[in-house]
Amino acid sequence: MGIELTWEWLDGNPALDFANTVLRRGWTEHELVTSPDALNSWLDAAALPAPRPSTVTDDDVQAFLHLRDASLRLLRAAAGHGKRQAGDVRTLNEALLSCPEVVVLDEATGSPVARPVGSPAPFTLLLAKLAGEVRDVLAAQRTDLALCDAPGCGGLFFRRRTNQAWCGPPCGNRARVARHHSGGAH
Repeated sequence: MGIELTWEWLDGNPALDFANTVLRRGWTEHELVTSPDALNSWLDAAALPAPRPSTVTDDDVQAFLHLRDASLRLLRAAAGHGKRQAGDVRTLNEALLSCPEVVVLDEATGSPVARPVGSPAPFTLLLAKLAGEVRDVLAAQRTDLALCDAPGCGGLFFRRRTNQAWCGPPCGNRARVARHHSGGAH
């Protein structure tokens, strides 16, 4: 039985949307981006920090997964689940360095705007921007970053309350039902 790609977002944060392309059923993780079609589906639905590339290849899927896996481990470590690994930091930094930016003033508004140096390939630019989103979450050292504790989720989210254990009401309901069926405390 395949997993239907619904791409439900917690709050539209690109770093978390990127990391949450792994779904947990029970305690088993399932990869959601398994092909160019699946990646195209995610690109169509995601809150992207850069323009969407017009096409993606199998190589793009592998590059996406390589950066996503490192980002997922780094974000989970920041949420208190695991340890930060130097190899994951290197992967994130390599993506950032693949498309350096300069901050210039927008001619129309005079506001600062980041522009890539040179003419990077669209997918390279997107990966660099996603790496930047992950870097910004990690650099902010947010204490509200959490891993959803509900069976069948395991997604990263930002807590709205200090004691929030689940990313949203559906996960809270699943966790309470599972606890009830296992005879746990109410």
